[in-house]
This record gives sequence, structure tokens and C-alpha cells, in this order.
Amino acid sequence: MRTLVVILLALVVGGLSNYWLGAAPAAVQPLRLPAQAWSDGWSGDTDLLAVSALWQERAPWGALPPPPAEAAPPPPPPPVPVGVSKDGRNYTAIFQVNGTGVVRLRAGARLPEGGHVLQVNGRRVVWLDADGKRQQREIFNEFQGGQ
Repeated sequence: MRTLVVILLALVVGGLSNYWLGAAPAAVQPLRLPAQAWSDGWSGDTDLLAVSALWQERAPWGALPPPPAEAAPPPPPPPVPVGVSKDGRNYTAIFQVNGTGVVRLRAGARLPEGGHVLQVNGRRVVWLDADGKRQQREIFNEFQGGQ
């Protein structure tokens, strides 16, 4: 018990001597920062078009591929015979023409987009297309490949 009293007495003497004789730290002075104008980061003197042009020129992640060239629109499909009708003794070919719908033509008549009908009978239509190439189709008799 004696040792305990000696230890406690040493602690009390050390604490009191530190309190009376120990130097206190100096008061902390706040750091003075220079005054700066606030900015949102988006507006300012920076010319965004010039920066964008510079960004495109340097292409830090690789240049973007050029936009694809616009392809010319495909030519309109040629007139296609879709049926044959009979009026008395005369046969009439029924053509599906792009943009105008259905046209009824007899043998010898001209097609709207060039060419003319050569022969119409029963289920067969023979015509010259706009390029002068002879075409023939048997309506309802031949398989057209899913058309």
C-alpha cells in the first residue's frame, strides 16, 4: 500500500508542476487566404468553340470516324404486271406502277415510266421495259420466288 501512495503522490506532484511551470502553446492564428471571385466553372472568358476545335484537332481518345456519306436513293421499281382482265374479246394487263398505283393497259399501250406493252393474252403479259429489254410474266402460273 505504501508503494501505491508513493506512485499517486508522484503523479499529483508531476501534474501540479506541469500546470504551474509548463509553457502553454501559442494561440493559433487563422490562415488568411487571398480574395478570389467565385466562378461556376462553365462561364468565363473561354471561347468554347475554339476549345472544341482544339479538342477535335488533338483527338485525345482517337478521332471520330467521319460521318457516312448519304447514299443516293434507290431508283424506283419498274412497273410490274399484277393481273390480266378481259373485256369482251380484249385482254387488259394490270400493272402496279410506283407512285401512281394500278394502271390498266392494252397491247400497244405505253407504260408511264417508258416502255410499252407488246402482248396481253390469257395469263401472259409481254412488254418492253424503259431500257428496251423484253420482259414476260405468266400471271398465276409461275412461282415468283416469294414475290
